[in-house]
Amino acid sequence: MTLKKAIKEFLAINTLTNICQLLKDAYSRNWITSRDGNISWHPEGADYFYITPSGVRKQDMTPELFKKIDIATLQELDDNYGVRPSGEIHLHHRLLKQTQQEQCVVHLHPTYIVAAMQTLELSELVADFPEISRYTRVANNVGMVPPISEELAEQCISKLGKDRDIVGIKAHGAVSRGNTVYDAYEHIERLEHICKIVLVGRTV
Repeated sequence: MTLKKAIKEFLAINTLTNICQLLKDAYSRNWITSRDGNISWHPEGADYFYITPSGVRKQDMTPELFKKIDIATLQELDDNYGVRPSGEIHLHHRLLKQTQQEQCVVHLHPTYIVAAMQTLELSELVADFPEISRYTRVANNVGMVPPISEELAEQCISKLGKDRDIVGIKAHGAVSRGNTVYDAYEHIERLEHICKIVLVGRTV
């Protein structure tokens, strides 16, 4: 193995380990149940991306369980033949292939974001909170669409456009993107925090 390849593999394992930690964090916050949610990562300039597998308990995730996918053909490049990639692979694939830069997509089911969308437009809700709008650009809500569907992918991509960081899906969850997994995850953290403030404030 060449030094360059060894460094690339080390960095990949490090990033995938960080994703595993964030999945455990999301589970501990009740943003997902054991087998919910999915995260993908496209290394800068790579012709492949990594995505969480389907049906694996997120609190048990390790770097070796990630699926490695050819970004042009969606062919599986790993040896985990008994494990399928996330059912939301088309959503992740279409967002990741928009750029050759490093990119991460996070899809979770945060409690207050989902609750807020029952009656509120998220892009309007955050307008009064400059501390989020300065760092996280929120798209208009996606309505109720079937999960694991081309329609879901189409709607999310359309709402996010080129300049939005996060979009909420009514009665479902949120999808965010960022140059790193921490960037993408923090978009969800910020929006969840503001939604909690607004909803709790309405009960006082």
